[in-house]
Amino acid sequence: MALSAAIRTAAYYDPGNAVMQHACTTLAELMADQTEQDGSVTVGIHSHCVFLGKARVRTTVSTHERFTFLVQLFESWGINTLTFFAGLAEDELMRALLVLARANRTDSPGLAEAFHAEGVERILIDTIGAGSQIQAVAPVEAYAAAMQLSIDLGEGASAGERGTGRRLRHVTQAVVDQILRDPRSLVALTTIKDFDRYLITHSTNVAVLSVLLGQRLGLSKARLGELCLAAFLHDAGKLEVDPEVLQKPGALDDEEWEEMRRHPVLAAHGLLGGQRLTPASMRAVVVAFEHHLNYDLSGYPRTEVKDSVSLFGNIVAIADRYDALTTARVYRKRNFTPHETLVYLLTNAGTLFDPILVKLFAEMVGLYPPGTVVELSGGEVGVVSEPPRLGSPLDRPLVRLIAGEDSGAVRDLSEQQNGGFVRSVVNVLNPADKGQLPGVDPSIFTLEQQGGD
Repeated sequence: MALSAAIRTAAYYDPGNAVMQHACTTLAELMADQTEQDGSVTVGIHSHCVFLGKARVRTTVSTHERFTFLVQLFESWGINTLTFFAGLAEDELMRALLVLARANRTDSPGLAEAFHAEGVERILIDTIGAGSQIQAVAPVEAYAAAMQLSIDLGEGASAGERGTGRRLRHVTQAVVDQILRDPRSLVALTTIKDFDRYLITHSTNVAVLSVLLGQRLGLSKARLGELCLAAFLHDAGKLEVDPEVLQKPGALDDEEWEEMRRHPVLAAHGLLGGQRLTPASMRAVVVAFEHHLNYDLSGYPRTEVKDSVSLFGNIVAIADRYDALTTARVYRKRNFTPHETLVYLLTNAGTLFDPILVKLFAEMVGLYPPGTVVELSGGEVGVVSEPPRLGSPLDRPLVRLIAGEDSGAVRDLSEQQNGGFVRSVVNVLNPADKGQLPGVDPSIFTLEQQGGD
């Protein structure tokens, strides 16, 4: 009833109006109480009835008009359910109410796109005919759904099981849809690192980075979905590697290294035997086998059959190596910054990596990729939050300040004043290795000895 009242109020009153603010505050407080317990609250319409979660809401003579309005609103937008997630701020809810009440439902590009344009990210939309709630998911929720699926796969769920296979398709499609809507939206999330859950975050990050690179390459939506699936499953063979080897805190000896090198073949065997084969699943098999084969066919597993690595294999190899090297590992002699890792990819373009794909990857993440800690010419220190805006130089990212009077503010390094740039990067800092980088020496990248996987 509060949702119905707030939307109807938004049709007549502006955000600054006291009546509108009261309606929004009332709804926000009710939402906060519900999401604090369950993490989310879902309002849906089915057979002209209103549902809260799975429970049908009974109507009376006095409430019939409000619920009829809600039913008609959902039907006019083509909505099955709206799910409101914990952390939904009142100002974001206000923007969502205004879109629902005022946007043109016939000429608009769609409710999901309208929400995205207004910065509404904590409301998930399931539209009629979409077949899954994951269709119009926000960036954080798309990433979280991929993470949860990684957890379930790691706990023994087979990619070939019917239910898991369906979830794989839904999750990978959610990632692809979000990247097609806004290619920048998921880049920063790939800087999430968790040593204790490395395989989970790694698989998700590699999938996101691979799709971003595939999109930059101009692949179709269908091909991006296949690429996302293949990238998501590329390390499935590690679940069959001896856990003592996989989780060893120090450098691997020769015998342990041979055990680790088995995981591409183990992944291919597992994917071949666990599901009905389709063109998409066969590409996942090929990528799982190839992702440690270099562009010049060095690497592993050694093969005399292949004379080149597939396009998907080359894409996933770059995303895999980038995410692996930018994750701090206790057994490395030193941990690498995103900037250093990009230099490594560029240094080895044409030998270990496809040179065209490396160039596109560099354009995608910028010279200072998200997660890089930088010192600026004004004396501030910040973390790169987004790559350079389209058309800006590669060394002009967006930086969130972490030290100084404006801590927390985001600065666009492409900003100019009096014919010159206001701020520039003067140093790249490496917190994991105690301070400033004197420069990047490519000889430090001895990956097999330092755990490049």
